[in-house]
Amino acid sequence: MTPSHSPAARDLTPLAWIAIAIVGIGVFVVMTVLLLNHATFGFDRPWLTAAESLRGDGTIWRVISESANIPLIIIGVGIVAGLFLTHHRREAVIVTIMLIAITAGSEAVKQIVARPRPEGTDPNIPGVVYSFPSGHVLEVFVILGVLSIHAVRSRLGRPLAWGLFVLVLIEVFLVGLSRVVLDAHYPSDAIAAAFGGGGVLGIYGLLTRDEDAKAHGHGD
Repeated sequence: MTPSHSPAARDLTPLAWIAIAIVGIGVFVVMTVLLLNHATFGFDRPWLTAAESLRGDGTIWRVISESANIPLIIIGVGIVAGLFLTHHRREAVIVTIMLIAITAGSEAVKQIVARPRPEGTDPNIPGVVYSFPSGHVLEVFVILGVLSIHAVRSRLGRPLAWGLFVLVLIEVFLVGLSRVVLDAHYPSDAIAAAFGGGGVLGIYGLLTRDEDAKAHGHGD
């Protein structure tokens, strides 16, 4: 296999990962600071109203929302276990720390910003009182994003690998939409979480971009 066709060669450059991290985390921080200063986002109310018109009896949206709950925990644990079992221990530690950080960080930001959820929130939806950011969107993007990065870096064909990445983006969008449709979040909660998740994936991609090359004998 020539270097131009190696998994590492198909990966993004360090500068690209850094740019993704800076943009994602930067937008998340800016939106957080704006809310701390009692700013409002003009698109929140009309988009929330438009989303509510899609609700129906809410069953399908609850199913989509719950897909980012217990199933996501199982996938996250499976990723860490799989990395340990395949001797990617450094990467397993990185993923473990990252998952703990986004969960704890999301809850901490909720408490600091203390943004109430939209009126009409379903009382049966589990979660803390506060709204910003959407933990569901943040966690689904990061956990499934890790899987898609591995797919792109792997020996899978490019169409299949990038097809998985597109499916991840669709799932993130649907989870975010479900949270808005169910009045659990404002649109800006989901948007900020998506940017934050993208930023975390940028950091992950940068820290682990040499792992697959080493595993396949392309590294030192």
